[in-house]
Amino acid sequence: MTTRRTVLIIAVALLTGLAGAATVSGPAAALNASSSAPFPHSPGTTVDSFPVSVTVQQGDAIAQSGMGSMTLNYAASDGFDGNLANVSPSDVSVYVSNGTGVEPVTAYQVSKQGNGRLALDFQQPVGVQPGDRIIADVGNVTTPSSSDSYAIGVSTTGADGGTDGPVPVGYEVVAANISFPNQSASQFAANQSVNITGVVPNAGYVAVFKQNDDGSRGELVGNTRPILATYNERNYSVNLGGRVTQSQPLEAVVYYETSGTTQTERLNGSFDPDQDAVVTNNGVPANATGYVTTLVASGRLTAGEEYRQGERLLFAGEPGASYRVNAIDNGSVGGIQSQFQTAANGSTTIDTADLGEGQYVVTRIDNGSVVGLDNDSTTSLQDDSFFVTGETVSTATSLDANTNASGEGNASDGTAGGASTEAAGGNASGEGDASNGNESGGGSGAGGPGFGVVVAVVALLGAALIATRRTR
Repeated sequence: MTTRRTVLIIAVALLTGLAGAATVSGPAAALNASSSAPFPHSPGTTVDSFPVSVTVQQGDAIAQSGMGSMTLNYAASDGFDGNLANVSPSDVSVYVSNGTGVEPVTAYQVSKQGNGRLALDFQQPVGVQPGDRIIADVGNVTTPSSSDSYAIGVSTTGADGGTDGPVPVGYEVVAANISFPNQSASQFAANQSVNITGVVPNAGYVAVFKQNDDGSRGELVGNTRPILATYNERNYSVNLGGRVTQSQPLEAVVYYETSGTTQTERLNGSFDPDQDAVVTNNGVPANATGYVTTLVASGRLTAGEEYRQGERLLFAGEPGASYRVNAIDNGSVGGIQSQFQTAANGSTTIDTADLGEGQYVVTRIDNGSVVGLDNDSTTSLQDDSFFVTGETVSTATSLDANTNASGEGNASDGTAGGASTEAAGGNASGEGDASNGNESGGGSGAGGPGFGVVVAVVALLGAALIATRRTR
């Protein structure tokens, strides 16, 4: 793994730290709390890096005589059950930022004092001035086992014996979790993708894999770009690159980027499952399994086109929305021929087997509006209609009925008035339920349940996803 120590560590503290609200008992704090943030952020994890920083204030003892020692009390917050058992002197680095640069402090001794305390004794007083930032970066700390806000009590002692602090420096421990709803992916989509919802509190990735026959993790079929750490539920769209050619369970896994020491460096990384690490919550991987159905369609439903009875047509709408197919009768919207609901990615197939010869439009159930079937900005009965001829399709399409998603959900076959879509149930990773939201530049929200799926193995697009490997 890339060396963790660098003078750029100050960027970690500035970009990823959160001010905490926890309190620490003791003398009035003189130092000013800056920031702290473990990486990764998940509970019960032995972290790669845990930078903690404070700012020197006018009148501090260390501003008068230099800093002789520094104490980090990780057990300052009630509920802290992490530990420093694995911390060694080689895991600790100290820096001073004076506004013009970041200088490493090299001569000091590290000792663990029990009760979550780490003491740093400097061989020579470290000269600091008001406004300077002191950063202690500690690796191999095990984070608390519960998601919550915590604080580290930081105190310093001057060469003359005067003490500054302790001051509480807050940080967050947040469990990573994802939900992978059962959904469909079509060979006709411009980007064959799946939608995954959850919390990814690290500079990392959501990666999607096929499963081997024994249920183990198989081929990588897609992953997100590096994700900016967030502590709220978001939606993540993963492009499958045409690699999923038949209905099957897929596994989504949360990873964190192991290359780089700052958030900026990590967000410039690229995913490599052999080098990046799976995010765990108290040792349990953050993952979820969903069943992905490849929609069988002879073509995309397009305005003005003619289709034979029995053709299955891909319809792309809004996620989890309800629609009808209406006949056009004397230039007006006529009787309802079928109704359906789209899956989590907004797609389904419309079966024309039960549609007689004639002209049809798709309308929304909620407001009755005509749905556009072309790429222009206007919608109308004539502009967005399609036609069914009296000719019928001779080749029958096979069904995948009652497909089970490896214990994570059941996609029951069914139809709703000529339209079919895969059940949009799903599973969470055990850390919380997913809610709708949007990742910046990400995919659409996870919609509601569908009506069942008509699926088959067909020839799909052969575009291969080329997994870009970063240079370490």
